[in-house]
Amino acid sequence: MGVSMRQGKRRACRVFLTAALAALVIGGCGHKERTRVIVLPPIEAQAPDNEKFRINSIREYVGSGREEERLHLAWGEPGTDLLYLMKEEDGKYLYQTIDTRSNTVAGSVCVEDRAGDMANVSIAPGGGSVSYEIQNGGGGMELKVFFPEPGIRQTLHTWEDSEETYSYIWSDDGTKLISWQNGDTKNPYADWRITEYHLDSVLKDTREGFFNGRRTQFLMKGQGYSWRIVLPNADGSEIYVREQFRTFNDSMTDEGVNQEDQGKDAFNWLLTEDADVTELAEYSKESVYPVKYTPVGLYVQEEDGSLCLVDNIRSEHPVKKELLPAAREQYVSVPCICENGDHVFLTEWLNYSRYQISGVRILGGEADGDPVVMYQDNYDSLIRMTVQQDQAVIFWGKESLDEEQYHYKVTVLEY
Repeated sequence: MGVSMRQGKRRACRVFLTAALAALVIGGCGHKERTRVIVLPPIEAQAPDNEKFRINSIREYVGSGREEERLHLAWGEPGTDLLYLMKEEDGKYLYQTIDTRSNTVAGSVCVEDRAGDMANVSIAPGGGSVSYEIQNGGGGMELKVFFPEPGIRQTLHTWEDSEETYSYIWSDDGTKLISWQNGDTKNPYADWRITEYHLDSVLKDTREGFFNGRRTQFLMKGQGYSWRIVLPNADGSEIYVREQFRTFNDSMTDEGVNQEDQGKDAFNWLLTEDADVTELAEYSKESVYPVKYTPVGLYVQEEDGSLCLVDNIRSEHPVKKELLPAAREQYVSVPCICENGDHVFLTEWLNYSRYQISGVRILGGEADGDPVVMYQDNYDSLIRMTVQQDQAVIFWGKESLDEEQYHYKVTVLEY
């Protein structure tokens, strides 16, 4: 699922707004790399075992661009040193593969020649496919997926009402795309669907046209205006869903709501690949923002910015406990969590142009000490941070040079 992280400068009470990502823009590419070893925490404080949290290397890729262009980025598989990007150029969207060591374009293919009509562009983890929305000739919308290796595109979904908006998120392994209708449509009491597209099945039949792979659909009952948060586990075999209403108290009307549900402020479900939908017990008396669903548990962020872990989410009495307190009052830490749930990374803005990345291990459901600062840099904005295969944390941002030109930088911390 892409969103603006400039909100790192916002107050923690704006936690629900941290889900929006700004668009990144680039043009030509430059290259700069440095490799060094960092040990966290200091070596004298470590036990002599191989399980401690270590940052092994730092790699950077630097380029520049123009503001009239748009870019979407994804780093390749660990060890490949490949950068995948979608770039708007001359009215077209190009999908490029950049070899960051040689600073060469290893491949470039046109995805669409209607770049200005595209929206919600998202590259799958590992770069194997890219999804996007685009208007069709009749005024309706289409959700498409492009596979750069065979060079084909397929239509996943079409709809006519442009006011019907959707959100998307990828499974960590990049094989499944999950789509769902947002909870702020003109009829929030209408039934809505969560659809999981199994894109790894497409490569068995690489014909252009409508999606020919497997899909799993879940029918959900509309309960009113709400935030709908959808979080798959690493391979998409399970999906956690939370529907939380805009005003946490006294937010629902009688219309379309069962009597026994009156007064409920949030609903939680667990979905499985066999289309099973199980309602879960509520775990919070306050408004929360779910961040990541992992084998360790469900990570959620409180309104004040503190990070909590919900254990035994399938039980009748799930337990929510605080892992990390809120950051300094004036700045919010944005958590990024690996697929296994045992590494947490935080973004914090120190001032208007300087940010830092911190990390901490999670052992036995507890933080293994305080977060340790791993990296600091000066940039106007930090666009996004991701963790790949529980091996590297990747983030990128940009710095404006003037009204038209800027630098962008992708940084990879391997651990």
